[in-house]
Amino acid sequence: MHSSDRLFHNRRRLLKATGAAAAAPFATFPGLSWGQGKQDLLRAGITGFNVINTLDPAKASLLPEFYVIWACFNGLLKFDEKMQVTADLAESFSPVDGGFEFVLRKGVKFHDGSELTADDVKFTFERLADPATASSNRGRFAHVREIRILDTHRVQILADKSLATLLSSLTNTRTGSQIVSRSAFKARGAAQFERQPIGTGAYAVKEWKANSMVELEAHKAYFQSGKPTIARVQMPLIPEESSGMRAVLGGQLDITSTAPFSDIKSLEGRKDVRVYRASGLNNRYITLNVRRAPFDDVHFRRAVSLAINRDVLVNAVLFGEGAAAGSLLPPSLSDPRELPELAIFNAERAKAELAKSKYKEGTQAVLLGWGSSWWKRFAEIVVAQVNQVLGTKIRVEVYDSNTVYSRLKAGDFDAAVWGWLGLTDPDEYLGEILGTGQWRNFQGYSNPGLDALLEKGRNTLDLAARREVYAQVESIAIDDMPAIPCFYSNIHNLSSQRLQGFTQLPFGNFGDQFQDLRFV
Repeated sequence: MHSSDRLFHNRRRLLKATGAAAAAPFATFPGLSWGQGKQDLLRAGITGFNVINTLDPAKASLLPEFYVIWACFNGLLKFDEKMQVTADLAESFSPVDGGFEFVLRKGVKFHDGSELTADDVKFTFERLADPATASSNRGRFAHVREIRILDTHRVQILADKSLATLLSSLTNTRTGSQIVSRSAFKARGAAQFERQPIGTGAYAVKEWKANSMVELEAHKAYFQSGKPTIARVQMPLIPEESSGMRAVLGGQLDITSTAPFSDIKSLEGRKDVRVYRASGLNNRYITLNVRRAPFDDVHFRRAVSLAINRDVLVNAVLFGEGAAAGSLLPPSLSDPRELPELAIFNAERAKAELAKSKYKEGTQAVLLGWGSSWWKRFAEIVVAQVNQVLGTKIRVEVYDSNTVYSRLKAGDFDAAVWGWLGLTDPDEYLGEILGTGQWRNFQGYSNPGLDALLEKGRNTLDLAARREVYAQVESIAIDDMPAIPCFYSNIHNLSSQRLQGFTQLPFGNFGDQFQDLRFV
């Protein structure tokens, strides 16, 4: 039996032995209101993460940061339940020559009582464009040439190019484009604003306890009449998904941002919880530092890819809650196609590629993993597979997610398991991960031909033509293999049966629907 297959079967036996753990006590967190939930308190656990660095939309980069930001801010636009772009702070929007015009809702109040105006929109995007802000989303708006105020509630966003990607970048998601009050930011200063931001969202930040919890309170002047219905929200950071699951089962949490893959099927059989599932707009991949050995060699990178059995990963890591990947682009954003040969397990071909490489058996490298749940298993199984097939001596080093992220940004790594959960545009995946100088291009990869295709895709409005462009990008990416696509995973939320009003969307929404939740 293959070593990775043994890992899978051992994991299944372990699950049987620990099935009763779902009822185990949940370690409490200081300051959190435990016991039976109240009608005026929503206990929403951020599971799988242990750190938040900022609550400033322009500075945020981590998913748990946006979980909070979505509840506290609005964008000009948002996605509806069908993942179609629709109005949010903009009452309406329409195309104009070189961009779009937005008519803002009147009477929208920020948390400090000031009223939203076109000047706040202008301030938000000028700040995003300012290099001093150091926004990870600055590149999304690099081609915006003017924010033109027409009157207090009408504004135009004009761009030289990349209009094909602009609208999705204006949604209340992980875009950094949530509208910020100019006066509130100036009054509070950047440092204080990061901890106690002022937005227009259904909830305002009451308190942020570092590495522990964020507490929110209802925005009484929220522009959606009659919402929110729940007065307070407590959002504890819970590193272990299984701990969050046990807390929901024990009545100590009302909803979690994730649920363990290994427990989905058993949870679906229970009557006391609701399981939400969506095919995720995500990719889970291995980022390879092409600037240093051994991943500076394309044949070595291909050999590693061919040595990975992605079907085993889907079963052993996701327990079937996903699919093998041969692209960084989620299946819903590309034409159906079979996995490319370089993404299909083939031990003999992997050894042949290794023979072409300047690195041979015994080559050492470090694959960074993070956390203690499925991301860690992902790294461990990949290393077991690759070492067995190629005779390499790659080892796993596991840290918390923030440490790994910091090392990726600094280029201080050989390889790391990573992922991205974007929105509805191919450029958010292929462009941001593979484009020269893009902030998610941790690999240091640069290919002028690929860059030219990405630029063409950003400026092609015809959907069929855009798909063809990005298909060419996919082909180059799999051949060069600067990042090894491994699998796509389903995404899940878990809540008590008492809670209603949540709709699972494929980009992993959590926080953006707090205003719609209610207890029954």
